[in-house]
Amino acid sequence: MAHQFIVYLKNKTSLKFEYKSDVSTVVCTDTGYHITFNNGRSYYYGADKVQYYPLVYRREDVRIYENGKLNKTYNTVDNYGRYLIFRHKNNCSFPIENNANVEICTIKQNIDQAKSVINYFKEILKESGGVSFDIQSEETTGENPNQISAEILLKALNDIDILESRSALSNYIDGINPAIHAPKETLIYPFGCNESQKLAVETTLSNNISIVEGPPGTGKTQTILNIIANLIVQNKTVAIVSNNNAAVFNVSEKLAKYGYGMVVASLGSKDNRNSFFKNREEQIVNQDFEVSDDRLKQAKNEVRDSDSILAKSFQYRNKLAILKAELSDAEIEFSHIKAEQPLKQDIKSVLNKKLYRKWNFRTTLKLKNLLSPINLENKLSIINKLRLVLQYGFFDLKSIRQYSEELSVYVNHKFYELYIAKIKNEILNVENWLAANNEEANLKQFIETSKEVFNGVLFEKYNRLDKVAFNAEDYRDQFDDFIKHYPVVLSATVSLHTSVPKGYLFDYLIIDESSQVDIIKSAVCFSRCRNVVVVGDSMQLAHIVDKQSKDAAEQFHAKHNISPAYDYVKQNILNSLKSLYRDNVKSVLLKEHYRCHPTIIGFCNKKYYDNKLVIMTHADNHPFRIIETNIAGGRDNYNQRQIDETDFYIRKHYAADFKKVGAIAPYRKHVDMLQKQLPDGAEADTIHKFQGREKEVIIFNTVKNKIGTFIDNPNLINVAVSRAIKEFIVVKPASMDLPHGTNIGDMIRYICYTTDPNETIIKGCICSVFDLLYKEYNKAFTSFRLSNKNIRGSAAELIIHKLLSENILSNNTQFSSIDMVREYRLNDLVRDFQPFSEDEIRFIRSNSRIDFLLYNKIDKTPVLAIEVDGVVFHDNELQKERDSKKNHILAAIGLPLLRLSTDGHHEETRIIESLSAAMGLY
Repeated sequence: MAHQFIVYLKNKTSLKFEYKSDVSTVVCTDTGYHITFNNGRSYYYGADKVQYYPLVYRREDVRIYENGKLNKTYNTVDNYGRYLIFRHKNNCSFPIENNANVEICTIKQNIDQAKSVINYFKEILKESGGVSFDIQSEETTGENPNQISAEILLKALNDIDILESRSALSNYIDGINPAIHAPKETLIYPFGCNESQKLAVETTLSNNISIVEGPPGTGKTQTILNIIANLIVQNKTVAIVSNNNAAVFNVSEKLAKYGYGMVVASLGSKDNRNSFFKNREEQIVNQDFEVSDDRLKQAKNEVRDSDSILAKSFQYRNKLAILKAELSDAEIEFSHIKAEQPLKQDIKSVLNKKLYRKWNFRTTLKLKNLLSPINLENKLSIINKLRLVLQYGFFDLKSIRQYSEELSVYVNHKFYELYIAKIKNEILNVENWLAANNEEANLKQFIETSKEVFNGVLFEKYNRLDKVAFNAEDYRDQFDDFIKHYPVVLSATVSLHTSVPKGYLFDYLIIDESSQVDIIKSAVCFSRCRNVVVVGDSMQLAHIVDKQSKDAAEQFHAKHNISPAYDYVKQNILNSLKSLYRDNVKSVLLKEHYRCHPTIIGFCNKKYYDNKLVIMTHADNHPFRIIETNIAGGRDNYNQRQIDETDFYIRKHYAADFKKVGAIAPYRKHVDMLQKQLPDGAEADTIHKFQGREKEVIIFNTVKNKIGTFIDNPNLINVAVSRAIKEFIVVKPASMDLPHGTNIGDMIRYICYTTDPNETIIKGCICSVFDLLYKEYNKAFTSFRLSNKNIRGSAAELIIHKLLSENILSNNTQFSSIDMVREYRLNDLVRDFQPFSEDEIRFIRSNSRIDFLLYNKIDKTPVLAIEVDGVVFHDNELQKERDSKKNHILAAIGLPLLRLSTDGHHEETRIIESLSAAMGLY
């Protein structure tokens, strides 16, 4: 049974207060205490000799954590204010000081939901056999080479303590998002900030679970760095995880760049951990970071005092960017109006003289309505005539009919002129305000002072820390010391739990690129932290679930009665939080964009972000090109013609620096073939793999000739466009239909609307004799077949026959001694069968033939073999095997071979070069 009080008495010798467990009663007087002990003796003590603490309350069925570790001995706590006593039945502890190192949590009573969700996750993993790190393309089948064993995640799920109520996972599964008591610290921004980034830091540090939506180029990493800086100042720990290692290590690189690399431990996988400890350097803080206590206090006050001044500056800076975007839009619209509704200058001068009132753009709109065609066709009312005279100063009413056709055009032009002038005037006013209020200087000072605070805190922290030797094997055994030295831990999502001791909770978890993180990996990470910041963009590409996992998830969804918010197939962690919490989760949109050419990001802003982005970039150059191939050319998730056009364009325009070019496409097969053909330095990859990255120049291959669901995914197109910093180039068939409402269609229309199509659209340079085979040339091909119906063979062979006989061999004097024969048997070429295997001999004797054999007419010596490969037929595995045999046989007998693929190009040039080489002409 709990005592109603506890007593400490001062020791006469040591003068220290000592706990007395054998006190039975205490009577308080005005001057002291009458204390009776269990043995019946009573004594009087002066007030200065006694510390008396009455029982405040008792909590039963609790979990007790000391320094983050669960005390499994006790389940009841008696609170005496300054001291606590732990109990279990008749056992009790000595009084323990009640401080931040002791946490008392009520044992969760209802764990059914937690069991259901976790068991649902486990069964998916058991059935699927793995969870993929990487995003897969539509055509991926079979096992992904990057799959990892489900045993890692299964072990993590099995280790989750479902009675743990302190973790973010507990709140996530229970669907609650309690407010947290954020320290009243002055927030700092040593890495710079803008209006929305500042709001994001404030929001994440005062909420248990929060979202930062970071569209492309809005400074997600900068925001993460500022969150980290504030957490370190508040002596908290943070783990940063992502499926994308590049995103995580980008944080590490930025911290190291600014001299803060000592705070980071790159853990995660076993290889990463071993690498970190192998290359770990002594943690030496820059001596220039030292700041006196007085200056540190003063700097914090300066940061706090700058807050209100900067808030207004940020508003004006954003207003300026918005006005400039509005000006650009208005000028583009006006250019189209002038092209579609031209107005002669002399007519404009005449009409200008008819008006005697000063207009603004709003009154112009009213005049436009007044002079609508309906009104002009009918006699104007007396009231409307008075309006024309009094409001607009239009006294010459007879001229209305004289210039009836020009008037509406004139008013349209006038509206844009006045509207553009109004925006320019507002821009000037905002620029004058920013200059007058030293906006740039104030922000610079704010950042420098924030940096001074951060540096001072770091200097004090690391100068105070003892040097401890850590290695990959023992750091978890001394993790309390380790995390003091390395408060920032980086990891892949799947391996965070293996990086820390069982039961350890980070103060904060930051999940980057969260749209690609599934909820199973997220749940495991949530179980290792108290608070979560989910950073991502719901308009970026989401994780893709393989068919096996999808089938398993659907099977177990109903069995465990899973809420839609925890649907493994449909939800990434970003969307899961939105679905679960709705308005009960704080979400901040990073809206200021700093990466792309304003016209490039303008498409994404209008199409995908509801015009909420504030575009801070400036550029006057033409950022778009559309390369139109003259044939569709797409087969089996690759398009050779688009590969050739892309390669040609890159070599022609970017020879000075191929590294600034990235070529992207939806399909893995296409980009693998493209990468093999591109010059060194130029990079090709899938759009999925390019997420989170950027290049000065992006060349987007549609691959397909029709807009289908997969290539027209809005997230896919958004990512594709927003990878480009300065130029965005589309390679597509000229014949591609562009239905309204499709993402690719709207993208092409936007490009043509914002630029001059005559300058933007480039006709493809690559041509082939085989282009006749494509549907774009149906009429020409039909005519060609009818005029050559006496020549045997496939359509492709017929084309090469004509090219050889009527162009190459007849029009080039150096080939006057060369003739050709069709369908020549291999058996008639081979004289010695010794070099060949039995399989190859059977192939030679099975009537195998060469499409074209070019030979010397004088002595009948074979000079060059030509094979025509139809891509559909020659992509067949059996045919590939036959082609490989033929290649080896011809090489063995020393006969040069030229293969012409029907999706290739420059066939005439290639034949001439190969024949010349075979003849020894060069």
